[in-house]
Amino acid sequence: MHIARIALPLPLDQLFSYRVPVALRDRMMPGRCVTVPFGRRRLAGVVIEEGTEADLADVRAKDVADATDGLPEVTPELLELTRWIAAYYHCSWGEALRAALPPGSISTKSGGPSIVHDTMVHLADGAPREEPRGERQQALMRAIRHRQAQGDRPYSQPELLAAFGGTSATVKRLEELGYVRTEKQEVDRFLDHAGRHDTSGPERRVVLHDRQIEATTALTGALDAGEFRTFLLHGVTGSGKTEVYLAALERARAAGRGGIVLVPEIALTPQTVRRFRARFGDAIAVLHSRMSQGERFDAWRGIREGRYPIVIGPRSAILAPVQNPGLIIVDEEHESTYKQFDPAPRYHARDVAVVRAQAAGAVCVLGSATPSLESLTNARAGKYELLSMPERVPVDGAPATLPDIRIVDMRGVKDLLSPQLLDGLARRIERKEQSIVLLNRRGYAPTVECRACGWTPECTDCSVGMVFHKPLKQLRCHYCGITDHMPRACPACGLDAIELMGTGTQRLEEDMIAALPDARILRMDLDTTTKKDAHHDLLDTFGRGDADILLGTQMVAKGLDFPKVTLVGIVQADAGLSLPDIRAEERVFQLLTQVSGRAGRADLKGEVLLQTRQPGHSVIQHAIRHDYEGFATHALAEREAFGYPPVGRLIGALVSGVDDNRTESMARVWARRVEQAIPMAQVLGPAPAFIHKVKKSFRHQVLVKLPVRYNALSVRNALDAATLALGTLPNGYRVTIDVDPAGVA
Repeated sequence: MHIARIALPLPLDQLFSYRVPVALRDRMMPGRCVTVPFGRRRLAGVVIEEGTEADLADVRAKDVADATDGLPEVTPELLELTRWIAAYYHCSWGEALRAALPPGSISTKSGGPSIVHDTMVHLADGAPREEPRGERQQALMRAIRHRQAQGDRPYSQPELLAAFGGTSATVKRLEELGYVRTEKQEVDRFLDHAGRHDTSGPERRVVLHDRQIEATTALTGALDAGEFRTFLLHGVTGSGKTEVYLAALERARAAGRGGIVLVPEIALTPQTVRRFRARFGDAIAVLHSRMSQGERFDAWRGIREGRYPIVIGPRSAILAPVQNPGLIIVDEEHESTYKQFDPAPRYHARDVAVVRAQAAGAVCVLGSATPSLESLTNARAGKYELLSMPERVPVDGAPATLPDIRIVDMRGVKDLLSPQLLDGLARRIERKEQSIVLLNRRGYAPTVECRACGWTPECTDCSVGMVFHKPLKQLRCHYCGITDHMPRACPACGLDAIELMGTGTQRLEEDMIAALPDARILRMDLDTTTKKDAHHDLLDTFGRGDADILLGTQMVAKGLDFPKVTLVGIVQADAGLSLPDIRAEERVFQLLTQVSGRAGRADLKGEVLLQTRQPGHSVIQHAIRHDYEGFATHALAEREAFGYPPVGRLIGALVSGVDDNRTESMARVWARRVEQAIPMAQVLGPAPAFIHKVKKSFRHQVLVKLPVRYNALSVRNALDAATLALGTLPNGYRVTIDVDPAGVA
């Protein structure tokens, strides 16, 4: 390859042409990561194809700087998939490729992950039997010989010296004397990560019930046929969807094909990995954002090389370089966390999973107890095949039932915790059972207000109030992260009249400790899970029975399976119903159903106490009856009336900038251009975004409503033209396109 056309991780919809020096020509191929000069910077990018001399016309040709062998290579399959992502989700190919590679592999900054090596210390062949004279040398030799006699892997030099003393000079002297030999060995940081967290025991094989057998038969039949098919597995909580996944993946592996298992939250990864490792052992790699760059880099390379044919992780795992994928599973497919917001590409992992499965001739399984309305509509239209598991897995041959859900009417009640919920928690503690309590709002007090003059602390960079976090005694903005001290007196009127209003998980924890002083409580929210491995440690503690109550935000609502949990308490169950979002009611119904399903999953009967001030709301009523079909019928009728998804399609545009008036004017120009260019579209806005200012940037949104089937290329061209009509955007101004947005006001 003499000239390479390269995708760079820039928001520019083009490839860049570079000359390839003679020394690098043998190493140039599509998918190769390279570094190139770009202006005054050096950027990493991906080779897409071979270019011609014509590609270099009218530009000053530059040379590819490097093609380091240690950098990853993109598979042909992922090249095609990322090209589709770039076209559909309205971003550059380089931005899409950045999402498909380990963090830092290609970026607009220098540096990134690389291969690391350890110096391994071996006993030399024919080493003298007598001990060396030095005390340090003797200690090291005894340790090395003992390790070899045990048949364990050799010590690395750092761990040997850390455990038994000495310096690198000590090892060097032993090598000179012929006692030891050293060699460089590549370090797999992912294996170290897995070793710290793989606590899976031997697998317990279960006997599948009738509905599980029906679902498994359908999936394995499609796998045996080697054809692309998409299944919507609608199974109530506790119906045994994971066992169906395991059986199908076992069939895919028997055919020599790989698998991808997506979970919506990092918090679910430890439990899922245990279940799958018990069946598939070391064939599994994990990818998620709480791993270090080095751990993710080594896991990615192991997947690319075929050492890990199965990958488990949140949405980014759909872009893992699994060889010959035969089965792609999207568990809890309804979750909004599968949608990427920033940075680009703003893809939805569920939809990318279907496209990837189609390209690979694989089977795609979308599983949920509360399927998204989009997936339900696709199943009813015949695009997906519906598999139903309407009953829970029997326990010891006896039918298992969904938990009873009781409404606790909180109208006129000031306390956060009702007597019914406190009594239920206390009884579970006495019986040595466990409980989960959900409050989907973190922090201590969401609202801080002066009762004398009405002052509230506003974020200086965002148009939102700051939330009080008691452990650090500070106010914090949940949008930009800025913090401030909590004033003793009101800065507006000077009076000591500041009041903490509302509640978050920190305040609820405090109230629970006061009411149940003997309870062992774990809190799981964004504040308690910032440290590496925090999710794993919290869930492991609860799973061992070392806590009575798991209190948290939506992290505790999904997919968790603890047999001793017999009570779920939902505080402020109606929170979220009033949000200006077409999916608000759907999300609340899904959250209530999912968290309710954590109770009574074994041989102990489950109970759910749902505290609400809107007991008659249709969403609440459908939830307490476990009535998904009734809710879906009601919600789809509303969507159809307004032409919203899944009846229609949406594209959102967010115009942001440092001056509010100028930003609004740009949004108006953009909207009118789109309206003129796409006659079939209904253009709504511009209007100020729900959070009008974030990080000092004012935001105005435009919504483009389209029919279900539209010409994606012509629409993309029209959106591009509308953006070009704004001219060169000044610093601090931006137009962000979001295809199929997850949240729409």
